[in-house]
Amino acid sequence: MSAGLSHTLWDDIQADFIDGSGLPSTANIGNGRIWSASAAAAWRPVAGLTIDAGLTYNDSRVTEPSQAHALAFARMSQVPNIARFAGRLGLDYSRPLHGDLDLRVYGWARYVGRSRLGIGPVLGEEQGDYLDTALTMRVGRPTLGLTLGVTNLTDGTGNRFALGTPFQIGSGQITPLRPRTLRLGLDAAF
Repeated sequence: MSAGLSHTLWDDIQADFIDGSGLPSTANIGNGRIWSASAAAAWRPVAGLTIDAGLTYNDSRVTEPSQAHALAFARMSQVPNIARFAGRLGLDYSRPLHGDLDLRVYGWARYVGRSRLGIGPVLGEEQGDYLDTALTMRVGRPTLGLTLGVTNLTDGTGNRFALGTPFQIGSGQITPLRPRTLRLGLDAAF
C-alpha cells in the first residue's frame, strides 16, 4: 500500500483558448494551486493472482487569473486539463499449464474524471468522464505465445480530448475512445 499528498503552487499557467481571429492559441492564464491525494494498493490473495487498485483526487484552482482571462474564471476556476478524480483497478493471474507452457490473464479498468480542455466558450468544453477497460489472455512459453485481447470491453463512449483539429472550431469535436477491439496475436522472442 502507498499513499501520497502533494501541494503545488503554479505560476504562469499556460492554457489553450481561441483568439480574436478565431485561431487556437496558448496564453498565460494566471497563477494557481493543486492539492492532490493518491492511494494505491496491491494484494495477492492466492498464488498467481494479484489485484491492484489506485485512486487520485485533485483539487485545482486558478487563484490569481490574468487580467485578460479573469472573466472566463468568474464561471470556472478549475485548472484546465486536470481531472478531479481518476482511478484504476487491475488484475493479473498466471499459472503453469504443462512443462514450460503458462497461462496468463490480465486486465484493467480505468476511470478518468471530468476536466476542461482550455478556457472560453469554445475550448471550455468538458472532456473525460469515461471508463476504459482491457482484458488479455496469453498461452505460451517464454519464447513463443498466442495472445487474445479485448479493449473497451463495454464498448463505452467517451471524450478523451475535447478537440479533434484546431481548424474546425465549434463543431462539437471530440477524440473518442477506441471502439471495442478484438486482437489475436502471436509473439516470439529470438
